[in-house]
Amino acid sequence: MAIEIAFDKIADVYDTQRAHPPEAAIAIGRAIASQAGSDAQVLEIGTGSGRIALPVAAAGARVIGIDISTGMLATARERATEAGLPLGLIKADAQALPFADNTFDTVLAVHVLHLLPDWRAALAELVRVVKLGGAIIQGVDWRDPASCVGMLRGQLRQAVMELLPGARPPGAGAAVTQHLAKLGASAGESIEAARWQRTISPAEVIAGMAARIDAETWALSNEVLAAAIERVQAWASQQWPDLNEPQVVEHRFLLTVSRAVAKLPA
Repeated sequence: MAIEIAFDKIADVYDTQRAHPPEAAIAIGRAIASQAGSDAQVLEIGTGSGRIALPVAAAGARVIGIDISTGMLATARERATEAGLPLGLIKADAQALPFADNTFDTVLAVHVLHLLPDWRAALAELVRVVKLGGAIIQGVDWRDPASCVGMLRGQLRQAVMELLPGARPPGAGAAVTQHLAKLGASAGESIEAARWQRTISPAEVIAGMAARIDAETWALSNEVLAAAIERVQAWASQQWPDLNEPQVVEHRFLLTVSRAVAKLPA
């Protein structure tokens, strides 16, 4: 049983969880735009609040973002208006894109493929709408797994799996790269788009989980979340003498860039 997420319900806290520092956001936007090329037409699936699409647009690309969440699109539209940036936003399903073949110079997916019921169909759609030679970019936020954030999120996952036997978080994982190859894409090139540090205490991380700011909590019922937080709190109290002591956490934003070198049947 896969855990499902209703993004309309968490649109107002999404940026709290996923927001990048201004300097990192600029670097990410420029890194993606440089891979796309000058004045490129870029499609982002699962664009969410626009946290990636807007910096890419600011870096000079022409960006269209699609999402199935009305709430997310409303947030992205508001942010684009405030920033004075052109951003095309369409409510659409990444598994059945409403675009013609060979439309975009670059297609972009950040933290979305693993959430889709049929991520293989979404990959086939991305390859279909990108131009031959165009970039297929995956992006991911990396947090040091040995940090308090990494360890506490690991404990939360473990607690949820114990409380919901048979449940599993949705995921595609390394199989994405293999499937892209079957669709005619080149092997992915890994790029570090940005690196930064954040100071946070274990108590703040746990409080964020309880307030559903952490993405790991979005799909959980109130009852399961409360029970999981109780277990995480107990573990943390044994791990650190002072849960309020700030700790430094290293963050990175990583890109995997493939190219559509051929167009093969899905």
